[in-house]
Amino acid sequence: MVTPEEVSHAYKLFLGREPENSEVVAGYCENAQTLDQLSRIFMSSPEFMRRMGSALEKPQANTHRHPFNLPKIPVETQVPPHILGQMFERIHKEWENLGATEPYWSIVTQPQNYMAEFEKNRDLFFASGNSTCQNFLATLRRSGINPAQLSTCLELGCGVGRVTRYLADAFDKVIAVDISAKHLALAKAHLAEQGVYNVDLQHWHNVDPMRQLPQVDVIMSVITLQHNPPPIMVWMISTLLSHLRPGGVAYLQIPTYRNGYLFEVDRYLASTPPDTLEMHYLPQPDVFKVVAQANCQCLEVREDGMVANEDQTLSNTFLVQKLLTP
Repeated sequence: MVTPEEVSHAYKLFLGREPENSEVVAGYCENAQTLDQLSRIFMSSPEFMRRMGSALEKPQANTHRHPFNLPKIPVETQVPPHILGQMFERIHKEWENLGATEPYWSIVTQPQNYMAEFEKNRDLFFASGNSTCQNFLATLRRSGINPAQLSTCLELGCGVGRVTRYLADAFDKVIAVDISAKHLALAKAHLAEQGVYNVDLQHWHNVDPMRQLPQVDVIMSVITLQHNPPPIMVWMISTLLSHLRPGGVAYLQIPTYRNGYLFEVDRYLASTPPDTLEMHYLPQPDVFKVVAQANCQCLEVREDGMVANEDQTLSNTFLVQKLLTP
């Protein structure tokens, strides 16, 4: 992701002015994965087009960020329960290690979020959670869903509470879950410091707690599912949607393509776990299949730019609603 300094330079270069405020800068840091993507965002903005003249307003042909001629990626998604448990435990260990070493960088992978640099960037880091929350709420409203009519929100992958604090303002109750106890401890401290008390923090260190989840009105997950192998993604989405109330909605960010990616269960289990976060992809047909099997429908699918190298990768945010009748 880009840094606040790079965003400020982009404002000066493309718009000839300073950024509005630190929250706006944080939003660009979160949504732009590369300098090339940041440049395209600024160059496509109405303000830049007005500044440079009407000629730039004409769309350019053949500028698709994700080419149409890329091949299918082979991904295995079905495994027996004991293999699912092995995979989940591998991810659990990786995230407990990240929670002990670089908890903030593991959430937003920018150099200023390493522990050695974090304190002077703490405010910007936590402020960036508001733009994520506001994008989520805007998506609900765009589909005619009033967030005020949704009571209980499940946040999957709450990390250190960066977004949780703002979700707590929007919903009566937030169930914030994470695979890492160390991240949750930091989230608890942050929420207490902010005077937030309507959040139930839960440690999901294995698959069992998901089966015991109560019915919820809304599910929200951003930059979380992508760090799990495809069989876990499919199982988690299916299980979580089964706990969604009729008429309830789920907002799920999922990387769906990377050219050259494949996932084979045996190869994955035989590989050495990395000492950093994993990155995985679940093809769109698999997402649509699990959504349909859960008696849900997609209200909106957006390219979200949440992964780098957009000419070879694709990430989508899905807004899904549980049908009122089976």
